[in-house]
Amino acid sequence: MREKHKILIVDDEDHFRSALRRFLEKTHIVVEADNGTAGLKLAESEEPDLVLLDIGLPDASGLELLPRFKEMRPSPAVVMITAYDRVKDVVSAIKHGAFDYLVKPVDLDEFEVTVKNALEHAGMKNEVNRLRNEVQRLQGVGQLIGKDQSFLEAQMLAIKSAQSRDAGVLIQGETGAGKELFARLIHTRSPRAQYPFVALNCAAFSTEIIESELFGYERGAFTGAKLEGKEGLLEVAHGGTLFLDEIVDLHPEIQAKLLRVLEEKQFFPIGGTRKKKVDIRIVSACNKDLWQVAEDGGFRKDLYFRLSTIKINLPALRQRQEDILPLARIFMEEFNDKYGKKFRGMNPKAEKLLVGHSWPGNVRELRNSIERVVLLENEDMLLGRHLHFLDHDPPQHNPDGPEKFNIVLPEGGMALDEIEKQVIIQAREKCGANKSKMARFLRLPRHVLLYRLKKYEMELSGK
Repeated sequence: MREKHKILIVDDEDHFRSALRRFLEKTHIVVEADNGTAGLKLAESEEPDLVLLDIGLPDASGLELLPRFKEMRPSPAVVMITAYDRVKDVVSAIKHGAFDYLVKPVDLDEFEVTVKNALEHAGMKNEVNRLRNEVQRLQGVGQLIGKDQSFLEAQMLAIKSAQSRDAGVLIQGETGAGKELFARLIHTRSPRAQYPFVALNCAAFSTEIIESELFGYERGAFTGAKLEGKEGLLEVAHGGTLFLDEIVDLHPEIQAKLLRVLEEKQFFPIGGTRKKKVDIRIVSACNKDLWQVAEDGGFRKDLYFRLSTIKINLPALRQRQEDILPLARIFMEEFNDKYGKKFRGMNPKAEKLLVGHSWPGNVRELRNSIERVVLLENEDMLLGRHLHFLDHDPPQHNPDGPEKFNIVLPEGGMALDEIEKQVIIQAREKCGANKSKMARFLRLPRHVLLYRLKKYEMELSGK
């Protein structure tokens, strides 16, 4: 059985409200207010589908209140009611978002039709908004929010770059700054939007796994291979966009193979003897200056030039302080919906803590912090004490790089893996079993640290 619609009547005439209530309450849920202030308060708590709003209220004009009702989410349909058939007021009401109007005394047949149509309109509008938000959420582009000039310029560059089907785009920025969101924005605005968007983190797996994930393999290509073989991500992304995150960690052999794919538009699967054609666009991302890495010999320059026809640099969150509070409010709304909470704002102490924090994990850290508060607390306001875990910042970002130190190598040399293992052991001694702290200490994304701990059989039991 369908749930009843909720209708809010805002009118200062008691007998008129009573007459409408008696007519409506047979098939709808009805709530009432005799002035604008009470009506707005009820609308916030009751979330009506339809508001019947009198133009002439004792404390405010219904025309002044109309925009405030329309700003609410979910947005109710609003039907204006007036005792005078004044064309000027009617035009103004429709212009500011009213669905329709009625003139007192109300004809009940006309009233019934108007209410029916308004409820259908509100239902369709909110369903469209819900679907739009869901599409944005699934595509991952719903959180590109900000007024910072450098951030807006990066967005405009991304949107312009989307017009090309093939131009390589390199997105650079710190971990958590939103590189994948920008990659998805480029894909959804591009001619390839109807085809797949496929993402691969090049730092999360070994060279062998990356190769098989990218290129796939034929039946019996190696011990342990699936009998039916495996389709690689290059094939999966055919027609669409392949997003290669942390491409700086791609092994030189894979870099060479990827370059050939870009040049020839075809490749051999592992163990295959027949080339497969592929039509993809590659968007890549890196948390370092990839050109400097290439200059130092850590990345192929020819591949760099193919990947970076367009280069987008994302600012860190601490460089766009004016965006911190608007983002926090957006995340608060998101997690209110997810956890059934009713956080409506934040006090000055909380705002000061949020703006003053250095956010080494950028937007991702901010989002996680707001989720933690909304999940664990039960207030209607985000308070300073809810953010106690931000009081002690991790070490500030140093643009000049980590302080220099010397590693003394034995005369006979040693494996690079062994050096890396010793560094991780020393970090564990300094940070204990706290993997998040170790990741910050080593300037590594947490998932990369987890992979390397597993690689060296050093898995920890801490968080």
